[in-house]
Amino acid sequence: MELTSSSHTSFAAGVALVAYTIGEVMITGFAYAARNWLNLKWLMSLYYAVTIPYLYFIPESPYWLFTRKKYDELEACLRNIAKINRREESEWFPHYTKLIEESRALKTTKTKKKSKKREKVLRFLPRLILCGCIEFVTMLLYTTISYGLAENNGALSPYTNFIIGAGVEGLGYLVAGFAIITILGRKFSLITFALLTAICVLAIPFLTASYPIIATLISQIGKFGVSAAVSVSWLYVPELFPTYMRGLANGIFVFVGSFGSMLAPIVSTAVGEKNERITNYVYSGLTILLVFVITTLPETRHRSFDDDEEVDGVSQTEDDADDKY
Repeated sequence: MELTSSSHTSFAAGVALVAYTIGEVMITGFAYAARNWLNLKWLMSLYYAVTIPYLYFIPESPYWLFTRKKYDELEACLRNIAKINRREESEWFPHYTKLIEESRALKTTKTKKKSKKREKVLRFLPRLILCGCIEFVTMLLYTTISYGLAENNGALSPYTNFIIGAGVEGLGYLVAGFAIITILGRKFSLITFALLTAICVLAIPFLTASYPIIATLISQIGKFGVSAAVSVSWLYVPELFPTYMRGLANGIFVFVGSFGSMLAPIVSTAVGEKNERITNYVYSGLTILLVFVITTLPETRHRSFDDDEEVDGVSQTEDDADDKY
């Protein structure tokens, strides 16, 4: 997302997540062809190994280069972006020059910088914890619904369920990409999709035994809701932090979320069908609690990647210049 201007962040995030669903369909095809977990593992490893060299050709983030004062590399990166976007040098270079001059004019001692950075990290600690909670609950619900769809409930084969789920997930990402640029913004889009997921999770155990087809349909709606929530959260959380904190925030975000992904199948297997309703009550309650957590966070629409705390006023110039590339 840092390779795009703030006006295109939502689109870039949406495209990346839709591509993720294509990978899900491919994995389903691999599983159908392999019919053995070991063969599937080798197929996935081979596919992953082929994609690794591509990472070498991905350019560095202009935001990161700017905050690290790597101005020569930043100019080369932006010049390449401008060339790809067919921008004349007169359209962007004066803004870039002004940005660098203002950045160099900010003189602080090394000791003050270190002290100020520590204070900022501590100040963002509560927000880091809240964002970790967002990812934990969303991935818990995402894995729970996906795990349930993957099981054979007699209505459809697990392969069919998974492929349909991938399509529904992609639709969720697309709808989320549209919702966050409307009046709902990031914050209320996330709240809306989280509540939709909670309703579906609460309804599923009441329908599974008697109405498996309807239960599958509700599960797919839940997959749509939680996929959209995941999409919004992956865009929303990075925008809550300045560049120097974004890497740490994303690391904590993904790390805590992985526990939600690991916990979901363990709980589903251990609890069993007898106490499934109680589990869904707890999950729905966690989602409602998550909604209250989200209400304490600020809206980030129209101020993507806000670095005001870091460069004291230069960030607005950066955004203006970035839109020119």
